[in-house]
Amino acid sequence: MACYLKRWYCYAVLLLGLSGCSSEPSVPGLQVKAIGVLERFAPFEPVVGSDQVDIFAARNEYEGFQLVITAGQAGAMNVQISVSSLRSSDGEVIDGLQVFRERYVKVSTPSPYSPYPPQLWPDILLPATDVAEGVSSAYRAFPQNLSAGENLPVWVDVHIPANTKSAQYSGHVTVSADGYVPLELPINLTVWNFTLPERSPLRTVFGTNGYRVAEIYGFERTGESVADNRLIRAYNDFMLDHYLSPESLWDASPEADATGKPDFQREFAGLGTVTDNMHHYMQEKHASTYTYVFADSYPFADPLGKDRQQAKQFMREYAGWCAAHAGAERCYTDPSFVDEPDTREAYQYARRWGAFFDEIPLLKDAKIRYQVSEPPLNEEPALGNLAGAVDVWIPKFYDLWRDVDHLGKNAVSQRLAAGEEVWAYTALVTDFKEYQQLNPRAEVLIGNYPPVWQLDFPAINYRIPTWLLHRYGVTGLGYWDTLAGAENATIWQDAASFISDNPPGMVFNGDGLLVYPAKQAQIGFDGPVASLRLKWIRDSVEDYMYIDLLLQAGESAFVEQQVGRIARDFGHWDNNPVLLMQVRQALGERLASL
Repeated sequence: MACYLKRWYCYAVLLLGLSGCSSEPSVPGLQVKAIGVLERFAPFEPVVGSDQVDIFAARNEYEGFQLVITAGQAGAMNVQISVSSLRSSDGEVIDGLQVFRERYVKVSTPSPYSPYPPQLWPDILLPATDVAEGVSSAYRAFPQNLSAGENLPVWVDVHIPANTKSAQYSGHVTVSADGYVPLELPINLTVWNFTLPERSPLRTVFGTNGYRVAEIYGFERTGESVADNRLIRAYNDFMLDHYLSPESLWDASPEADATGKPDFQREFAGLGTVTDNMHHYMQEKHASTYTYVFADSYPFADPLGKDRQQAKQFMREYAGWCAAHAGAERCYTDPSFVDEPDTREAYQYARRWGAFFDEIPLLKDAKIRYQVSEPPLNEEPALGNLAGAVDVWIPKFYDLWRDVDHLGKNAVSQRLAAGEEVWAYTALVTDFKEYQQLNPRAEVLIGNYPPVWQLDFPAINYRIPTWLLHRYGVTGLGYWDTLAGAENATIWQDAASFISDNPPGMVFNGDGLLVYPAKQAQIGFDGPVASLRLKWIRDSVEDYMYIDLLLQAGESAFVEQQVGRIARDFGHWDNNPVLLMQVRQALGERLASL
């Protein structure tokens, strides 16, 4: 975003609840411009964009695009938008394009080291379909009224079915408002001659669970309410539609029966049995990962002590069932099972769980991959050693950079050579003052630092990580939450989703919040609403698929050369969204030519 002085003025005006902000709009009448998917414009910032949409995608891919509608000197009333189907010259049709209005949220207190002042950011994607009567203009997609010079950003999702023919497709966006001749923005889509897999090869576990959904909507999880069960299912399916596996698939998780054995035939009203629901997630929604619902106090009070034998038998049968219905390669413990151990006692506790899982006499082909959110490189020997006790290591992006690129230890490779897995994650913000002493090239607006998932950081932070995972041998991506909200937070207005206790009062905008929980009284329906950032992460998983397909085809030299144009390692990448999209196009064209 540019024009800081104007944004500051507009920000103050909007906080005061006044209408109008720009006495000199940059456009005389209604305007519509296409912008890049990683671009964001403030409510009254002059928009620089294109007069047409040009996008490229594979079959079975989602491809989004953005546009911004701007009112001229007289403002605009009753602004509406429609999007046509896309058609090829030989009559093939792609329809079902989804339209979202991007609602702004306020950053009152910037995240640590954010390069931007307090301001409004587009983030909440309000769907343009099924708008209920009585929903206020603030929470509906359309129609909207705009004051002079005001911007209205829009996201459009295009899904290219797997059976789509490779061709050029075209259509248009139509923007109308009272008293204006409708405007058209042409859409040009190139469908490449290759297909993305149904299931992402990137393992994911993102913090979406039924406990949090029930807390937000104020009900008890019993499994007996059709409406409650379907609401939790809607959140799980929503994440899976973005290639992200929820950490807890409650309706596909057995409880212990009276004998201590897993009950796979437990019924969930309106959904089916645990086994039915497992089939839904694994075979119909193509989840990349299944996480065992098993913890230090559930379903047994003391699984490492007096309940040890019963707990091992439970997990033996649970793992066999998971292998039969999902494939053993998708069966993992929860990454937060032992979360960021940082004391000798915590390391000992982690080893005790490793020993517990190793003792289980697994059925043929079954696996229990035990995950710990800790880097393979232990720089504090006094803590102990987890090597041999852990199946899946989950370091932060910073830890990978420090191990492989900064110190050159490459403990990651040692663990991979031992047959273990390495995933990665991010949380909060790297201490930039400390980090810049290790990597002087780092600068928030330029790049060259472990990516940060805060709303008020450059957008490319959400997309660049997956471009680097193959370099480190990383095969999974985790995230601590998707529905976080600080106590008394008003996340539909203010982006302060997480406020730290130590140090107290430090604000992290959008951290742990990728999905906005809509409620009937306010939005017109109960269910998930995507953030702009969730779409960026979805697109990043598809980028990972492009790279993975090329590597499978023996194109490693080409991948290294192309990816190196935008990203070399987690401490050396460029904040250049235009270049990123150019490299993506080169990868796509190569795949299409094979």
